[in-house]
Amino acid sequence: MAVSLDKIPQSHLFIAVVTDAGTDDAAVHHLGLTDAFYYDDQVNRAWDVKHTVPGSAVYLVVAEDRSAGFREARNGDSPDALINPFFTEAGSALPA
Repeated sequence: MAVSLDKIPQSHLFIAVVTDAGTDDAAVHHLGLTDAFYYDDQVNRAWDVKHTVPGSAVYLVVAEDRSAGFREARNGDSPDALINPFFTEAGSALPA
């Protein structure tokens, strides 16, 4: 049996605070990885940052890793089709 060290791509849900999303001037001020244990903490942290950064907004972003999360966050929310399974699939660790 062959053994492989290749990673299996896995999507993660991030919560981001961004100014000027979808423009060349977009800036990510916070990017938090959500999971079952820290979801509420990350949401609260994002809103705390949003309240201190004028003109910012909170977005949900789906990406395979943190670097991709930053790139995606600059565009704003990921499509609902990518976000919804984190909340609706059986066995999801996030709150429904």
